[in-house]
Amino acid sequence: MITRIYEGIRSLVSDDYYGWKILAYYLSYGAGYDFCKFYSCGNGIIHTYNTNMVICGSIDISETELFIKMTKPAAVEVSSSTPLQLGEEYTQKHRTLFQAIPGFTDIDMADVKVNTCTEKCFEILSEGFENLTDYGAWYVDISHRIRHGSAVLYLYDSTTISQQFNINGNIFLSHIATAKSAREKGTARRLLYKLAQEADLRGEMAYLFALDHRRSFYEGIGFTPVDEDFLYEMVY
Repeated sequence: MITRIYEGIRSLVSDDYYGWKILAYYLSYGAGYDFCKFYSCGNGIIHTYNTNMVICGSIDISETELFIKMTKPAAVEVSSSTPLQLGEEYTQKHRTLFQAIPGFTDIDMADVKVNTCTEKCFEILSEGFENLTDYGAWYVDISHRIRHGSAVLYLYDSTTISQQFNINGNIFLSHIATAKSAREKGTARRLLYKLAQEADLRGEMAYLFALDHRRSFYEGIGFTPVDEDFLYEMVY
């Protein structure tokens, strides 16, 4: 039932985070690369990018579970309405989807570096994300998606935030990090407020996912929880 597809993807993706993310990768890379594949499954789509998988729509669960066991992706993103039973090979990490709400900020966008200083951004990110160890692989992906208008890389002071995509006015922010030496100064909060403010002025909405240990931070700065799911990660 799972068949690789090369076209028609735009009309098949669901109108939610998972569908938007899949569409963003399709618009950036197309469907012709072996590291970026799209599959139909039932009335849904399975997307693989390197070792990561995103699922959207109404898929056949048993077929998908078998496909995951065969391909062994490092991480699987899927709506909470599609419960997967992946056994002990995978651990579930609960996430909350927040809508970013504008707040008071003294940041001027003229002082925010956009799509530059990639080495400094990666240095900051590597302090906060232990799985980010290969600058070359990260740079190839982020620079490619920047060129295709999907990603945006922000740097203010010692805080970096990535826009993963903007589909139909739905912006998704991720890889939010501040250098260890500059934490506890409110820089991330102020930059998040500014990006939310800029999105609001354009009539768009910004979102981000938070794992449970970061949920209180986003609640504390007034962001609105709108959904939740589980991220499935392979146990090594």
